[in-house]
Order: sequence, then structure tokens, then C-alpha cells
Amino acid sequence: MALRTNVHFCAYVVFSFTAIFLFLQSNTVLSSTSSLFTFLVSLAFLGETFTWIKLISVLLCMGGTVIVSLADTNSGVNAIATKPLLGDILALVSAGFYAVYITLIRKKLPDERKGEGRASMAEFLGYLGLFNLLMFLPVALILHFTKLESFHNITWNQFGLIVGKGLLDNVFSDYLWAKAVLLTTTTVATAGLTIQVPIAAAVDSLTGNAPHLWDYIGAFVVMAGFAGINIPSETSTSEVAQEEQEAEGGVITNC
Repeated sequence: MALRTNVHFCAYVVFSFTAIFLFLQSNTVLSSTSSLFTFLVSLAFLGETFTWIKLISVLLCMGGTVIVSLADTNSGVNAIATKPLLGDILALVSAGFYAVYITLIRKKLPDERKGEGRASMAEFLGYLGLFNLLMFLPVALILHFTKLESFHNITWNQFGLIVGKGLLDNVFSDYLWAKAVLLTTTTVATAGLTIQVPIAAAVDSLTGNAPHLWDYIGAFVVMAGFAGINIPSETSTSEVAQEEQEAEGGVITNC
């Protein structure tokens, strides 16, 4: 648990620092490489079946995100990249940490399909938060008492936003995402995060902020990639059929 806590914390911290050194579009583009990293790590450590359809689909999800991000450069929002090279490196490192973190979750938690027991995601995330508190609260106190990052600088409005983001982003969404990891695969769960691209395009359309044509194209590419990742391979189909036969055989034997 301590290892997963450290990897989880490092992924979030490194990603937060990329927003300081990079343009927003560069941050988004490089962070989308987490899909590819996750796919490669799952091939090496989780025994996921390699198919060309999966690889192309992962690249499509990345490509759709890149298209939307590059289209947003013409939105009129100006940003200054203070240290682009350092930001690029941190974004890639953050994507790598994410791939390791999601792989650790899938490998260490029990697999219900293999009869290893049932994992409680609420309990897992609760312990993750507890370990984060115990390990990094002393760091926050040191920063406070040394005046490097005082708690008094936080207003009540900022505190409310922190609590709201923590509940909706770091609790509820992480719970659903972690359940998706157990119910599907790490690659599918990671690629599923790119669905926010077509959802954002739909929300913009409904709120009267018509997206650019390239936004629609990028959203379509992401949806096509996500659909391709979910196409079952012949190996996985045969494994499911074998598990069903074994389960039916077990029922007959017990009868």
C-alpha cells in the first residue's frame, strides 16, 4: 500500500507542476501518452494480449486528444511556457507514474473472475487517503511552520473549492475509475478517460459555445479508438468461454 501511495502522490504532484512550465495544449498532448504507457506496461506485467487493433485504437485515442488540443490553440487564450523542456519531461514522467499506479492496482487487488475474492474499492481508496495523510501531513506542517506555504494564505472560498474537488474528482471519479480497472482492463480504463473529449464537445454545443470543426473530428477519433479497444480478441473470447465451461462443470459436479 505504501508503494501505491507514493506512486499515486508522485503522479499527481508531477502532473500539477507541468501546468506551471507548459502550455495547456502541450500538457494535454503529453499527458495523453498515459494510454500508450499503460498498454505497454500491461503487456509486460499483466499478460494482456497484444493485438494490432488495440495498438491502433490506443493511438487513435491519443490522436483525437492531440487534434482537439491543437485546435484549442486558436481559441485566443494566451499562456506562457516558462520552462518547456522541463515541462515536457515532467508530463511524460507523470504519464509513466500513472501507468505504474494503475498496473499496481490491477495486479495487487484480488481478481473476482479468478476466485481470488472480492475487492472493496471504498476500503482501498480509504486506506490510500489515510496513507497519504500519514506520510505527507508532516511535509505540509514543515512547509507551514517554515513560512514556505502557510495555511493562513488559504481563503474559505479556496478551501471550499479544495473540498469540492476532492469529493468529486479525487473520491467519486477515482472510485468509478478504479472499479472500471477491475471490471475491464487497465488499457480500457485509461482510454476511457479520453471520453471527456467528446463529452466536452457535446457540453459546449449545448451551452451555446459551438466547438471548432476539428473538435468534432477529434471527438470522433477518440470514440473510434475507444470502440476499437473494446473489441475482444480471439484469445480473450476463448478464455471467457473456458471459464464459463469450468463454472458450469463445477455446478454439475456439486449437483
